[in-house]
Parts: sequence; C-alpha cells; structure tokens
Amino acid sequence: MTNYAEVVSVLDFQGSDTERIQKAIQFASLNENPSTVYVPKGDYVITSTIILREGVHLSFAYDARFVVYGNEDVLHIERNASITGAYIAIDDSTFNKNVLVFNGKNNYYNSWHRSVFKHINIVNWAGNNKGKGVYMYAGGVGHEISYLQFNDIKLVGLHTAMELRAAKPASGYSWINANSFNNITIDDCVRGIWMISSKTIPNEVSGNNFTNLQIQLSSSSQSAIRVSGEFNAFDGVLWDDHLVQNPSTLLHLTVNSQATEFHIRGNYKVLDDGTRNHY
Repeated sequence: MTNYAEVVSVLDFQGSDTERIQKAIQFASLNENPSTVYVPKGDYVITSTIILREGVHLSFAYDARFVVYGNEDVLHIERNASITGAYIAIDDSTFNKNVLVFNGKNNYYNSWHRSVFKHINIVNWAGNNKGKGVYMYAGGVGHEISYLQFNDIKLVGLHTAMELRAAKPASGYSWINANSFNNITIDDCVRGIWMISSKTIPNEVSGNNFTNLQIQLSSSSQSAIRVSGEFNAFDGVLWDDHLVQNPSTLLHLTVNSQATEFHIRGNYKVLDDGTRNHY
C-alpha cells in the first residue's frame, strides 16, 4: 500500500483498470482508513460502471484520465462521496449513457455530508454529441438529491451536459432541491441544463443555484437551459446564438417553472411559459 494511511492508490490492486479502481474503492469503503482513493498519472481504460461508495473521496493526479469504451454508465455515486480533479474522456462512438450518476434512492439529504465535486472535465472525444455528463434522478418514495456542491465542471461534446429529472413517485414525494453549481462550462452540447419535474411537490426540481455559467453554443446545440420547478436561479453568459438553427428555443422557462431568477447575458430571447419568473 502507499505510505499514507489515509490514501490508497489504484495501482496497489490487480486486474483491469476498471477492476483496480473498483477494488480500491471497495477497500476504502470497508476500512476506517483510508478514505481517499488516488488515481496516479496515466490513462485508465474504463469498460464498465464504477460505483463510488459512500464516504469515499476519489482524487485524480493532474494528468490522470479515465478513457471510456463501451455503452455503460461511468460512475454511480453514493451519498457522502466526493471527486476531485477527474478528467473523463468518452472515446467510443457507441457510448450513449451517463457519466456521473446520482440516484435519489441513496438519499443525499444532509447538508453536513462532504458531497463535493470539483475540477472535473467530461469530454466526448468521439465527435457525435452523445451521452449525458451529470445525471440526477429521483422518482421513488422519499427519494432526494439535495445539498450537493459542484465547482469548476467542464462538459464538452455531449448530448446533455446536465439533466435533473424528478418523476412522480407512487406515493409521497421525490426531490432534486438545493444543489449548488458554480463555474460550470458547457461547450458544444445538444442540450445544456435540462430539468424535468412538476412545478412543486410531489416531484420537484427546485431551489438549485447555478452561478458563473459559461455556455458555448455550436451548430449541434438545440437547448441551452430548460427550467422546471420553482426558485431555481441562473447567472452566466450565453455565447454565439447565431450558430444555432432555432435560437428562440434555447432558453425555455416551461409551464412547470415558477419564480425562476434568470440572469443570462448574451443575445437571446426567453421563451417563458411559466409563472412569476424574473429575467
């Protein structure tokens, strides 16, 4: 093992790159120490889904990369886990899944959890604008994704940069609320931020805050921001709407949006079908 009791390296384990990473995460999750899994410099071929277990911090060297092949989700992230410094590259034209997955069944709801995701690049090298970068889903009784923090995230060449989806549960409520996104760059994506929910309970995407957004459009872009839920806030810049075939649909405050704070700079029109939205 490595010299630091609180850190374990993926190179300390045997198997394929995917297997070594998962073994290191399992080791960290089952032992009091270490709690950090370190990915040293180099390219790591990822061919199946990795589960980032509760309480584990995944830390990348500056020149370490996950290079993804196949058509499976890349990382399923449990609550109270974190990632720093990841570079994740999609190098397979068949990939059409999700990179970072947050499922509300894990109940990310305590504000004191250390659920921080920072300095992360997600890039589709394949050149076909497929896959989702960050995918949040809540759709069961009491499923919740709240108080997660994202900082310095770059999402390039994907179909959907970020999707926040709350489906109506059989009973009770499901939420994707009170998450913070700062310094987010979205470049050459078909969809930027895509929200799907009711206006409020029983299934809502509400109170999420996006600051310092930079959205670079391309000829592939169809939607920059689609809003549902209430009390969501957006601040940033939209670049080069002249590249888009139908710029009137880029910014859509849907019928299920309410009390949105929308401060996006650039040449655009807002399609506002909601209520009490401000822009």
